[in-house]
Amino acid sequence: MDTRLVFGLSIVLGTTLLAVSTAGADGGYRCGQGHVMAHHGHGQTGVAGHTLQRFLSHQQEIGLSDEQIGKLRSVALDADRAAIRASADRQVSERELRAMLWDTKADMPAIETKVKEAESFEAQVRIIGIRARLELWGVLTPEQQTKLKTLRHAYRHHDRMSGQRERPQQSDLQEPESATSAG
Repeated sequence: MDTRLVFGLSIVLGTTLLAVSTAGADGGYRCGQGHVMAHHGHGQTGVAGHTLQRFLSHQQEIGLSDEQIGKLRSVALDADRAAIRASADRQVSERELRAMLWDTKADMPAIETKVKEAESFEAQVRIIGIRARLELWGVLTPEQQTKLKTLRHAYRHHDRMSGQRERPQQSDLQEPESATSAG
């Protein structure tokens, strides 16, 4: 077998293994129970569904209308549909890449293209989640956003005062930075 091909496949395989092993280390987020979830495997709800649950758990305190609740649910469902499709595309692309790596006649440019395709689908999943989160925040009035920020601050302050050692790493009640500048 050609030495260059073996070397190229080794680099691709090593890079893929490194990427997979570090994906949860810094590429995940924490749900309310402290479990780290990968971007593409959001469990049952996805980022949009998780944010929706947070909003709905405070619907009385922030005064969500029935119309807002319907809009929030619609946005979350649409985002979850799109993320599921993009995640499935990513998984198919990864499996095709694995098949290419086992093929001794596979050429490096085709492998590189497949790696980039898989990464593109992963980025798409993340962008869908970010876009949905911003859109969900956009459904709320500025007063509701302020109330959620206050509730979040009170929750974090309560954690410090109660002596709990571990705080949530990311809260979906935290307003995205671009939402304040955009809206």
